[in-house]
Amino acid sequence: MLQSKMLQNVLPAIYLFIFLVSTPLNVTSLWIFCRSKSKNPTMVFMISLTANDLAYSLTLPFLAAYHLRGNNWPFGDIFCSLTTIMFYANVNCSILTMMCISVERYVGIVHPLRFQNCMNIRKAFIICLLIWLLVLSIDVPLLYTRMTFYVHELNILTCFDILPKNMFSSLVPFYLYFACRFLAFFVIPIVTMVVCYLSIIVTLLRSYIQQSAVPKKQTIYTIVVLLLVLFICFVPNNVILITHSLPSAKQNNLYVAYKLSLALSGLNCCLDPFVYYFGSKEFRQNVKSKIYSLFHKNKADRNMKNPHK
Repeated sequence: MLQSKMLQNVLPAIYLFIFLVSTPLNVTSLWIFCRSKSKNPTMVFMISLTANDLAYSLTLPFLAAYHLRGNNWPFGDIFCSLTTIMFYANVNCSILTMMCISVERYVGIVHPLRFQNCMNIRKAFIICLLIWLLVLSIDVPLLYTRMTFYVHELNILTCFDILPKNMFSSLVPFYLYFACRFLAFFVIPIVTMVVCYLSIIVTLLRSYIQQSAVPKKQTIYTIVVLLLVLFICFVPNNVILITHSLPSAKQNNLYVAYKLSLALSGLNCCLDPFVYYFGSKEFRQNVKSKIYSLFHKNKADRNMKNPHK
């Protein structure tokens, strides 16, 4: 399957699309967040998510080049390991940060008085730091393992397409490692988010206060976007990964689906800015303000060029 022409054409297209769309969106988002005068815990989580997405998107041109060269990695062993770690860091940090946003929203909407002062900017920053430390600590085996593999029959050097046999001493630690990853970076976050958002929706539906109609609408939009990110980017990859890891699975049949799901999981970098737009009132106001200023500046420039019209 390493010689699949379909994957060698489709994967670079997906990676370059994500790079071209997500990079300007996340650079703009980070710029807006950094220029924001007031900060809150949700914004801290969003800044962490933006930085994470931006770091990952910058590795995508190298992945595109790898597949365009027929799955032949030209950038060295260390950069292969860094690229692999950035991929997993993006996926895992994103889903854990989204979980934290859901919990913070749950506390603020469902229990606004009981936990009124339980979260602040300092605590949110510490949580983001702990998320990064957790993700990197679980990815330690990738740091000390050579992720490139030379295929003599094809005369190519693969990057994270073939796992070395000496990565784990036996199947037991292999399955234990991936079971821990699956539990920490998929089962716990997805269950937490579903419970939180269902509770939020029930609370909003029970509220009939007319003044809260607009905030309720924005909250529902945020939940919809977050669930779209969750089920488009994270669910397929994790389900296929588990199936792909089973001894009875037909590896050749699952390889194409697995590689496509890996690439599509990066779409969260394109969708996350919509989470910021619907999830942060100040971010929304800043975007509208910048668009309004740009529109009127262009209009004023046209009027100066055509003073008699």
